[in-house]
Amino acid sequence: MNRTHLIQAFEQIATAEGYHFHTMEDRYIPQIVGKYPALWLSPPTFHSIEGRTHGKITYAVQAHAMQAAAKVPPSEHAQMHAQMEQQMVEIFGKLSQREFVVAVEDLQIRHSSMTLSSHGEVATTATAKVITFF
Repeated sequence: MNRTHLIQAFEQIATAEGYHFHTMEDRYIPQIVGKYPALWLSPPTFHSIEGRTHGKITYAVQAHAMQAAAKVPPSEHAQMHAQMEQQMVEIFGKLSQREFVVAVEDLQIRHSSMTLSSHGEVATTATAKVITFF
């Protein structure tokens, strides 16, 4: 239940930010992503639970933001990474405001030095623990 709400919230936020949203195992990125900018949500992983009939569920979340960069000079990649980093902070900030989310903790953002597909994109990956309540 909470996992479905979490995925739906990511889709709504990413789409509102102008991203083409996808969620599936990371190995499918090269086959599915074809339009940019894209936000790929890896399946959230159940991390822990507190409570029985009500309480908190924590999910480990990983999302990849990708921008087309095949025709962009490498000197401009740093600016693209900075922009995606800011957007990821905003996306996770908006997620933390959803009514079923207690908190977003341990947000970490790293920039990929390699492409995730064969399209020559630049990618920024964010990981976090998202605490939800039930």
